Amino acid sequence: MNEAPRHPGPAHRRHDAFEAVFQVAQLTVRRSFKGWRPFIALAVVALPAALGALVAAGRADAQAHEQFFYGMLSRYHFGIAVPVVALVFATAFPWPEAEEGTLTYWFTSPIPRWTVSLGRYLAALLVGTIILTVGVFGIGLPLETRPEADLGQVTRVAAAATLMAYPAYLALFQLVSSVFRKGLAFGVMFIFVENFVALLAGPIVQLTLIHYVRSQLSRAVPPDSLRAAARLVNVAEPASNFAAITAFAGVTIVALGLSLIVVEWIEYRGRTSQPG
Repeated sequence: MNEAPRHPGPAHRRHDAFEAVFQVAQLTVRRSFKGWRPFIALAVVALPAALGALVAAGRADAQAHEQFFYGMLSRYHFGIAVPVVALVFATAFPWPEAEEGTLTYWFTSPIPRWTVSLGRYLAALLVGTIILTVGVFGIGLPLETRPEADLGQVTRVAAAATLMAYPAYLALFQLVSSVFRKGLAFGVMFIFVENFVALLAGPIVQLTLIHYVRSQLSRAVPPDSLRAAARLVNVAEPASNFAAITAFAGVTIVALGLSLIVVEWIEYRGRTSQPG
């Protein structure tokens, strides 16, 4: 059985919101590396570094190394790794715990439901950010490229973009998983559709978070690496930094806010038929 959150202090004492969120986040961080979800997240993030080591061990030239770097960064890291890590952490609550019969430990605590949901979001944000940031720097670590390629600068921009994109995906998937029991299936479909739409031309690509990430990456590519990155991060009409920040912040605030609202009134019942 999963570890139940402890109720500090008198059994019926009402904790203030800040204390409740902090305690839930603290407990969730300690539990974040249990079960299959963290292993999936770690495997997804570690894959580019492992493939990069194979590329470095081969006979590929510096140009091929750069193409691999931009391909993994643009297509894989932001198209798959970031949303998948957000999905596996966001969908861990509340329906899975309702099915296991452990949700009652959270929702019978002397704290509002929304503080539980917010605390878990912050914990997933912290753990996922660390994993993904390490993964970004791991992509180019084993590669051998020309000094003028300046992969370090591109990597720093990619890390900054990760810090903006990941909270948005996490909030979006938390909203879906708060409402629907099959949030994991919805998330997989969403990732597939978004990557497909991002390949299209025209204004429709502006509906994807990937577009705003690639807009930032396209401006960070050194002139000498434009050929290597042309098919990977080329954006016909890149969004401005202001538009990108607005898109990420807007999705995060709206989705997270709605998830905190709906979790207060939905009745979560699993196989045990215990009210949530």
